[in-house]
Amino acid sequence: MKSSSLLLVFVAAMVLFPPVFAFEQQSAAAQVMVTNVSMDPQAFMVDDTGTVTVEVINSGAQSVAISRVTMYDEKIKIESRAYDTTMYLGAGNRMTFTFTVSAFVPDGIYYPVFSMDFRDAGYLRYPVKLQVQNKPLKVSILSKPDVFTGGKKEKMEVLIGNPRDNAVSGVIVYPSGEGIEASPSSIFIGMIAPDQSQKVSFSITPHQSTDLEIHVDYMNGINAHTEVIRLPIDLGKSKTRADPILSNILIEKSGAVYSLTGDVNNAGLEVANAVVITTGDGVTPMDPYRRYVVGTLQPDDFSSFEVTFSTEETNIVPVEVSYKDNDGNLYTSTTLIDIPLTKSGDQKTDGVPMEMIAVILVCAAVIGGIVWYSWRKR
Repeated sequence: MKSSSLLLVFVAAMVLFPPVFAFEQQSAAAQVMVTNVSMDPQAFMVDDTGTVTVEVINSGAQSVAISRVTMYDEKIKIESRAYDTTMYLGAGNRMTFTFTVSAFVPDGIYYPVFSMDFRDAGYLRYPVKLQVQNKPLKVSILSKPDVFTGGKKEKMEVLIGNPRDNAVSGVIVYPSGEGIEASPSSIFIGMIAPDQSQKVSFSITPHQSTDLEIHVDYMNGINAHTEVIRLPIDLGKSKTRADPILSNILIEKSGAVYSLTGDVNNAGLEVANAVVITTGDGVTPMDPYRRYVVGTLQPDDFSSFEVTFSTEETNIVPVEVSYKDNDGNLYTSTTLIDIPLTKSGDQKTDGVPMEMIAVILVCAAVIGGIVWYSWRKR
């Protein structure tokens, strides 16, 4: 009877008062908390894969046994397996858990749950904020020529902006296109911070009408992305390049040699370098001015020139003007000039013409007669 009474008292005590060990474990588990969550990338793009790292700390004075750690969500795909091995988190210690996740979801904010089960007491649940932001880098053409000229190097400026809430890394910019020559071939920018931009410059030399493509490759976490903009290029004549124009043309003939003089004016907006003037096909250049080297002509500047030639088969002389731009590209223009008609025998002579001699003799005779008549009258 006495033994039965003691047993009943013990059972009643167990029911009314939980075991001290279980209570201590619950108290210890309550001291475990999440102290930091980090993601790579900080903001996912649609279909990106990244990592979520959760740090926990045991701020109590007693070690805690952990039986399972995992992460779950209905929409965010968790690629990593759960931590199923029993582990102990000592008093005052920290522990990190990393999960690989994939965001095969639209733009938005999601909350996958970090879950930690304690072996001897309860569990810890912590929703993790995960942002999916499908904003790509923005690529803009800051400056370009109005018209591209075949074989002429032109400068372009490109602006790359990052409208995202997180930085992107490994940014590389490069132009491409059939018949396109670019210098440099690519530019490495590296990282672009949120709401920041970077400007780059290229020298583009097109050799045909084509589509110029500007590629921007970058990384969002471990995910590679590419943005491309296309710029149609139709070759034409530059509106600002040098434009040599001939004026004040005068042609004189001495014997069989013609002398053509005049002015060459630069009516363009760029410098004309190494300006050379000569005659083209159909005539024969002659000394002393087979070719006339003008040199450099600034915009709105002019220079006189002279070329000499001979011809028997044409009454038109083609005058060629060649020059180079600042990149060394050679340009040539031809102007057709009429040769004044001359009668056969209409040549310059070294002596006094016979007609002039006759006039002089007649005048002398008249004056002599007047003088003689005046003398006899006296």
